[in-house]
Amino acid sequence: MLENQDKATNKITHYKRRDSGSPFGIVRGFVYGYEGVKADVFMPQLRALGAGAVRLFLFWNQMQPEPDCFVWDTVDTFLAQLEPADDAWIMLGSSSTWGTKQPSMLLPPSPASDLKAYYEFVHTLVSRCKGRVRYWQMDNEPNNAIFWAKGSAQEYVEQLKVFSRAVRAADPEARIILAGAVGLYHQPSETIRPEEQAEQDFFNQLLRDGADYFDIFDVHLYDEPYLIPDVLEDVRKKMAAHGYQKPIFVGEYNGPGFFEFTENMQAIYGMQVWTNFTSAVLSDDEKVQTAQSDAEQKAMKEFYARMEQLPAQTQMFMAGCPAQWQERRHRINCRQIVMRNLLALAAGAEKTFCWNLATETSDPYRLMDLLFDKFKLMDYEDGVVKKRYPAAETYSRMAHTMAGVESVERIELPERPGTYLFEVQRGKSGSLFVVWERRDTFSGEDEAPVAFDLPWRSQQAQAFDAFGEKVATRLTDGHLQLEITSTPVFILPNKGREG
Repeated sequence: MLENQDKATNKITHYKRRDSGSPFGIVRGFVYGYEGVKADVFMPQLRALGAGAVRLFLFWNQMQPEPDCFVWDTVDTFLAQLEPADDAWIMLGSSSTWGTKQPSMLLPPSPASDLKAYYEFVHTLVSRCKGRVRYWQMDNEPNNAIFWAKGSAQEYVEQLKVFSRAVRAADPEARIILAGAVGLYHQPSETIRPEEQAEQDFFNQLLRDGADYFDIFDVHLYDEPYLIPDVLEDVRKKMAAHGYQKPIFVGEYNGPGFFEFTENMQAIYGMQVWTNFTSAVLSDDEKVQTAQSDAEQKAMKEFYARMEQLPAQTQMFMAGCPAQWQERRHRINCRQIVMRNLLALAAGAEKTFCWNLATETSDPYRLMDLLFDKFKLMDYEDGVVKKRYPAAETYSRMAHTMAGVESVERIELPERPGTYLFEVQRGKSGSLFVVWERRDTFSGEDEAPVAFDLPWRSQQAQAFDAFGEKVATRLTDGHLQLEITSTPVFILPNKGREG
């Protein structure tokens, strides 16, 4: 569709479909079917959004609460929802009241105390799911203490060996995903804090010593979206340093992230809520857990009491914030759903999983809710996942518009470095383009549109933005002209599916 691209234009590393599955996935949530949370039917809602893949969190204690007792209700409810075209991924957390070095019902997981018992559990579970669950992952973000307590990188690798043997013995067609990495590979070395260096060292050891025991690398993308290409390139460099390359999945992403805004670092500085939260999770002492949890709630309530004095960038993440900031966060969220997917796919990610479909429980006076609760695409109505937030509508619009995607390429425009243009090939459905202008995340929407000209050989065109609003276009002498802003615009050569 583009004729005679300027020689200065450059197409870079990009997504190419390797199988018949969709690259678009969604994470179900964190405590599905656990501790009083209903294992409900949600796959129809996920498919309706256009997702072809699901990532589900399950925990050892959930299915084997005692050595000789298996409980399959949650697993079977999930399996019964799957259709042949669904790609299913289970993250299996090493949480157990009897089988791990630090007993735990949920958080924090820790290394298994009996690897033989662990092997038997994993083998039994994977055998039950054979042919319906393709992807398996041992634990999540283990460089973070709340997700891998009292465990070293070497202990993770040793348990990964056992996990790998069990999965492959039970289902030779299954694929193993290394535990997700978040926020590790984009900082310049001179700015890395000691704790960040320790996190990088943890994953570097997994990449070095665990290479034979996983098939796919999982990276989590919550940081500033324009860092995404660099993050994925750095992951490839880390693997190349050990002599191999493996596919990369984005196991979690969403935005805007709370810490994308410098104002939020200042607003929360000195509250100690993260320290209180991690101390409560990691402590074996019930009194310490209660005291730290109470301290976290007290600090958060004081934080909420100051809402009106806080910056708008902070307020928009808080429950019950003013409507104008709630609506602005929704708009930023919608833009970033599209941006993060295009940037990740154009940088070579093979699948992306949006965090998350719905949140089972919520408490505004918990730090994790401030950071993550508003990422949910949908919510419960009368006990059913039904209500769609604006980001869900945008996700659905993107996934359905890009259905059948075979490749995604970023087309660099050296004369306009702030313009992001992508070409999406969709097989028989033809190609489309997505374009936006890079601007300030919070205030960029207040700037005026700018003109954009695209070489175009089709006799017609249709354009709509991430919100589903039609965008006016004009065809003149083989060129398509339109105005663009910070909101991604989809451009199609015909009257196909509208936004």
